[in-house]
Amino acid sequence: MKKLYLILLLATLNTLMANDYEVDMGLGLYYTGAKGQIDYVGESFQGSNAKADLIPSGQFYIWADVKSDNPYLPRARFEYLKVSADGDSLAHLEMDNQELQDLIDGAGLNNKNWNSYLQHNMYDFILYYDFLTDSVWPSLGFGAGYRIFDYIYIMDIDISDISGTQFGDRDDSSAPFGYVKTRYEAPSLNMGFEADAKMYFSDSTIYDWRVKMDLMFELTESTTGGLEFGYREQYYSLAGGDVENVKGHMHYQGVFVGAIFHFK
Repeated sequence: MKKLYLILLLATLNTLMANDYEVDMGLGLYYTGAKGQIDYVGESFQGSNAKADLIPSGQFYIWADVKSDNPYLPRARFEYLKVSADGDSLAHLEMDNQELQDLIDGAGLNNKNWNSYLQHNMYDFILYYDFLTDSVWPSLGFGAGYRIFDYIYIMDIDISDISGTQFGDRDDSSAPFGYVKTRYEAPSLNMGFEADAKMYFSDSTIYDWRVKMDLMFELTESTTGGLEFGYREQYYSLAGGDVENVKGHMHYQGVFVGAIFHFK
């Protein structure tokens, strides 16, 4: 599904550029880990939870922003971000399988650190309007969007009698959100400063904000390219109504760097 989304995105951008739309796009790495707690609310893990503090690593992202010459049409923005992290999670397990519960307790593994793996795939689709784009003041953008995301969270152990046993959850969800953006450009320096934020509306609570600086250089008459550097922070408080078996309070934060292109 992830590859299909990206293929459709690139095909759509190619069509828009061929029809005189302005397109900005970027891709790069987001360096982040994951901290927080996941509580299991499914029948097999009532009362179980895991506190995660997973090692930071570089994660792939891509975004595209499309503008029409028609001032009545909103700008369209597409974003994809993958977050994955490995490390240890402090796990407390309570389960209906008494034999397995006794093995874990007898081995001294309850309330101990377990090998852990977490992965999120996040797809954002945004429509927004830009204001003050021709003034000396920073531009302001307001709009709304929709996020589709999936996640995998796994803890595993490898000891005699229960070698290869895994606990965790795989699920997906979605949520609408409000979007706000501001940008200031210094043409004499070929430099831009930008910040945006998203607030999600669902049973869960999700915040996502970032700040960045970019440097642009002319490549051809119709194309400019450059680099972007910034900081991004996300917070997820997942409710049981959105995902079947877990509640989660996860926090991601870190820096990102990438290449950007402007086609006109």
